[in-house]
Amino acid sequence: MMSYLKIHWKQMLFTLLAYTCWSVLAFIFLVAFQGRELTIEQFGGDRIYINFGHSIIKGALVYYVLIFVFLIPSLQTRNWKKASFQIIIFFALLSVYEYLWAFSIGTPTQAESGHLTVKTFFLTLIMLDVLCILVSIFVAVLLTSYKMQQHKALLEKQKLQAELAAVKYQINPHFLFNSLSFIYTKTYKQNPEAAHAVQLLSEIMSYALEDWGDQGTVPLNVEVEQMKKVIEMNQIRFSKKLPIFFNEEINNCTTQIPILTLITIIENAFKHGDLSDENNKMTIEMKASASKINFYVCNKKKKSPKEPSKGIGLENVRQRLQQFYGVRHTFVTKEDENYYITEITINL
Repeated sequence: MMSYLKIHWKQMLFTLLAYTCWSVLAFIFLVAFQGRELTIEQFGGDRIYINFGHSIIKGALVYYVLIFVFLIPSLQTRNWKKASFQIIIFFALLSVYEYLWAFSIGTPTQAESGHLTVKTFFLTLIMLDVLCILVSIFVAVLLTSYKMQQHKALLEKQKLQAELAAVKYQINPHFLFNSLSFIYTKTYKQNPEAAHAVQLLSEIMSYALEDWGDQGTVPLNVEVEQMKKVIEMNQIRFSKKLPIFFNEEINNCTTQIPILTLITIIENAFKHGDLSDENNKMTIEMKASASKINFYVCNKKKKSPKEPSKGIGLENVRQRLQQFYGVRHTFVTKEDENYYITEITINL
């Protein structure tokens, strides 16, 4: 119940405020049209505050249920038979409650004095119920139409963003790969190591930008090979002096994993890790079989100020693993004063 209130409290508050304003305006109109004393008598005389408060709460609840519980979901699903049945049952129960309130709980003196007969009560109730349904349908259609327009505007915005991204995708890789090819050609004879680094970067970028299907998954061995290139790139960057322990055991594992999963974790370790301590090597272990994958990375933390990071990479990896494997995987990050550990376990 509490979780429902947390999600729908704005709709409830909107309905309560709207119906309260309507009730106050209607009361003021009745006072102006037929006089204060008669209006107060119709609302129960001495019990006017109780009856008026009850009327507002009951009316707001009725409109909330009709609009947000029955009609709007029915407009979205087009399931009118279910909505009609629900509304009939709802008004049948409401009529019983209204009868008890009018003749037993709320203002029984009116019934006893003959001001309110059973026939008059039910005729009035039917007319009010029909009016209530018509108003609810109008509001539900209005709100649904407004929500659809918002959704359409959001889709248009996303479409424009996607088109812009597509243009960038068409221009940037073409320029990038041509530039890398030019740099590789110019540096191959003078500096073979730098040329090799350029070649590795070109292959990694090509891998990242390639279309791997709707799910964006790649064979595990392909991701591991690209991960090795990232490690090699960083070794070249630091003259092959980085203390890294790498262990790989892949046996009969042909599964697919989300692209850039392992590479993102490795890049994060290189970015934030202290790679100058020979006694505290960066540890990278990949163990995979037909039934299980375990990927483990441990690095010593930098003591210097951290590089700016929004943590988008790891969170993106977490979300994609959850989407692809669900409860069959764990993604654990641990850290203390000196070390940062990332471990992924996937049950196939």
